[in-house]
Amino acid sequence: MNFKRIVCMVAAVSVITATFAGCGEKSTITSEDANTVPKNAYEINWYMQGTTQSDTPAVEAKINEYLKDKINATVKLHILDTSQYTQKVGTMINAGEYFDLAFCASWMLDYKANAANGAFLELDDMLPKYLPKTAEILGEDFMNAAKVNGKLYALPVNKEKASQAGWFFRKDIAEKYNIDMNSIKSFEELEPYLLEIQAKEPDMKYPIDWKTDSTPLAFIQYEILAAPAAVIYGKYDGKVVNFYETEEYEQACRISRKFYQDGLIKKDVMTSGDFNQRLKEGKTFCCAYPLKPGKATEVSKNYKYKMDQAEVTPVIEDNQAATGSMMAISRTSKNPARVARFLELLYTDEYLYNLVLYGIEGKHYNVTSDGYVKLIPESSYSLSGSEWMFGNVFLAKLKEGEDPQKVEKLKQFNKEAKKPLYYGFKFDASKVDLEAAACKKVISEYNKQAVLGAMDPDTVLPAFRKKLKEVGADKVVEEAQRQYDAFLAEKNKK
Repeated sequence: MNFKRIVCMVAAVSVITATFAGCGEKSTITSEDANTVPKNAYEINWYMQGTTQSDTPAVEAKINEYLKDKINATVKLHILDTSQYTQKVGTMINAGEYFDLAFCASWMLDYKANAANGAFLELDDMLPKYLPKTAEILGEDFMNAAKVNGKLYALPVNKEKASQAGWFFRKDIAEKYNIDMNSIKSFEELEPYLLEIQAKEPDMKYPIDWKTDSTPLAFIQYEILAAPAAVIYGKYDGKVVNFYETEEYEQACRISRKFYQDGLIKKDVMTSGDFNQRLKEGKTFCCAYPLKPGKATEVSKNYKYKMDQAEVTPVIEDNQAATGSMMAISRTSKNPARVARFLELLYTDEYLYNLVLYGIEGKHYNVTSDGYVKLIPESSYSLSGSEWMFGNVFLAKLKEGEDPQKVEKLKQFNKEAKKPLYYGFKFDASKVDLEAAACKKVISEYNKQAVLGAMDPDTVLPAFRKKLKEVGADKVVEEAQRQYDAFLAEKNKK
């Protein structure tokens, strides 16, 4: 398929998407006194991804009872399976169907694209009237990092603002073989231990497991501006690169290939799906993972074995932190003001936040004598472990077994994060959107082949890079570099 044909196809898809995004009745921005309880009730339809909870109606009733005297609103929770979420809500958006509130991110229900296409309401003018405390909590820099074309279209969840990667591993195996995971800073250093575990643990045929972003790519701190243009923390300062042509990317692919050839990775890694279930069952020793203080405890509450973590990369706050987990008001909402007032409570009201998170005290969880949440097994409702998905995680009550210093450590984690040279840079890809879209398609075809290890990089990488050039990769990188140069020049004036 030649480039001209690809461009035509991408353009057609873009027109169709923009057309659908414009369908349906647009929201009329209602106005109400933020300091009074309205007489008219309003139901807020809220969509989030996760595991469906059978006792959701009981929690909704309790939420609604609480909200009546606050903002006279009710909430309808639509919790959709992760595998279905983007398709379901994306279809609603394209059809112009009504809903009020939805989870979105850079990686799910594409925040930037949906914001640009008018799917979400602009929030800037609503902040001072309906969300003043939330705006203060999030801070100007964090909200600015979430803006699209200078406007804010979704609220970042108030959680860790920094990012770091490291090892997520079975603690019992590390102790059994006297492995100090904190001292291991690369996949190459880890391999001898993996081979030992493989030889001595008959039930652990594959001691390391991964999906695309938890391969050796996990330890490269990079930001894709628009495929394939990228900036890399600590490397190529002032330069935009084609990420898939870098030495770092190639090395990651070659390490993956070696692990595959050494039999440490499943032979069907290309088709074996999500490895989380294998981690839960203890069938693998470790993986590379995005970390924060207390991550292992938070993630592995239902795992068969106790998990631990060890940090590898520096702690940084990049431009993606603000868009990693967000809450957007739909343009089809019939009462955005009431929805915004609900969000203000969700970010500031401890009782409401924990009600949504854990359910009803005495029915879905109990509180221990020292103030910790003790989940009731099979209680039919709990979003525990999904704190990162909505509101303000610093309001969450600590669960039994969690570090009592968890909140303080998270705040310190945020405080200590380094901001890269490219922090605050927003690439406007409008001049190269067709080329970027074509590159994205090529990446979706080749990236898994290159990084999962099942295919030879000497075969895959030349074909991958050739295809990227053919569809305009150099043009995307050049335009990104031009804008980045201007950004750095302006930054240096301050």
